[in-house]
Formats: sequence, C-alpha cells, structure tokens
Amino acid sequence: MPKSKRSQRITISKSSKKLKTNRGLELKQELVKKIRSRLDQCSNLFVIRLYNERTEKLQIVRQHFPPSESSYFFFGKNRVMQLALGRTPATEYLPSLSKISPYLVGKVGLMLTNRSPQQVLEYFNQLEIEDYARSGNHVKQTVIIDEGSLDGFQHTMEPLLRSLGLMTTLKKGIIHLLKPFTICSKGDILTPEQAKLLKLFQRPLAQFKIKVKLHWNKQNEQVQVFDLHDEDDEQHDDNDDDDQQAEENDEDMIEQNDEN
Repeated sequence: MPKSKRSQRITISKSSKKLKTNRGLELKQELVKKIRSRLDQCSNLFVIRLYNERTEKLQIVRQHFPPSESSYFFFGKNRVMQLALGRTPATEYLPSLSKISPYLVGKVGLMLTNRSPQQVLEYFNQLEIEDYARSGNHVKQTVIIDEGSLDGFQHTMEPLLRSLGLMTTLKKGIIHLLKPFTICSKGDILTPEQAKLLKLFQRPLAQFKIKVKLHWNKQNEQVQVFDLHDEDDEQHDDNDDDDQQAEENDEDMIEQNDEN
C-alpha cells in the first residue's frame, strides 16, 4: 500500500549558508565590542602565548584571574582581535594599540586586567602543568618499556596492548611484555597509537603553560615585547589563511557598522 502524503513531515527550520554566514559575522562583531568594552575598563593588556592548550587547565588560570577582579580573556580569530585593537594608527581604538597587531599570530589570546604587570608576569612564569602529549605533538625524549610483568594492567587489557604493537602474553592472569618496546623516540611526531600508549603507561611528556608575549599599559601608552624564542610564533593560523577573503569582507562590514 503506498504511503499517504498526509503523513509526510515538512521541515520549516532554515539552516541556509546565508544564515550561517550572518551568524558568523555577528559573533565577530560581538567579539570586537567585548574587547573594546574591556579596554575601557582595564589598565593593562597582555598578549599571551599558549603551549599545549587544554580547556580544563585554562579554567585554572581563569579562576586565578576571575572577571569579578576585572580580568578577562579573549581567544578568537587573530584577524578579528587585530581589528578590535586597530591595525594602523588611524584605526586603533586607543593610542599605541596598532603596535600590537603584528604580534597576534599563532596560538595567542588577549588578557585584559587591572592586576599589576608584576603579578601577571610572576604567575605565568611559574605556571607549568604536566599533561599527556597528543597525536601530532613533537616529543623531546625517548620512552622505552622494559620486558617483564606489566603491573597495574588488568588481564583484560592484554588484547588492547597487543593491538597497539606490544608483544605480550598472559601468565597466571598477569600481562608480561616479551621484549623491550619503544613507545616513542626523541624528535618523533606522535601517532594516535603512541599518544594512547603514553597515557596508558602514565608518561606525561607535555606541559601546559602560558607565556606573556607583549604588555600594553594604558597609562603611559607603552608597549613592551618579550622575546619568547618560539619558532611557532612565525606560523599563521590556518583558518585565517584559508578564509582570508571572507575575513576581509566581514572586516569591511564591521568597520562600516562602527562608522554608522
């Protein structure tokens, strides 16, 4: 029996490309407004560089610098943050902010605060939290697992270890490694399998840390740049490069909206 047309469902929601584009533009406009609003309230701006960023670790930093104490963090498109500050002396929101735009490249964010520069620098200089390296990370040391019994592993994990490349066997319910196994060597770019093994064997090779790249002081309008000796700073965001034309179109619309 043919299906009745009366039982057909009609979707009335719209998710067109145009609506998504407009929403993206709105979010960029909101970010620009929020940054400029906090610039009016805060006396210090810092460009911070993130290493091995983790959401849960970043929450620790946010708790140390809460909004209730006039400290705010912004992470977004570098080109949009540049636009909020101003890329040239003619378009800068406050004096000397245009000097910051060239340094907004790579994995960076903005921190706006009324805390003293000394407090901020001391905190970030001491901030280092161990974590497990992820797939795609470079490792700086070699990790080798010795042959013998693998304490701390349940017998049910033996098939998993074998699937990850280890030569193992069960002896009286205890997993034994038949020969030494190198999980990774110094200089390796980790594969998903290597990253999983490092976590299973509890070998954290990464460190979450944040370093201050630049400081701007509202009172004296001075910009202080800190040399991080970081090659990654020369790399631009892939998303910015891929969508550069779209970004420029959005920036024109944001600037026109500001003028109006």
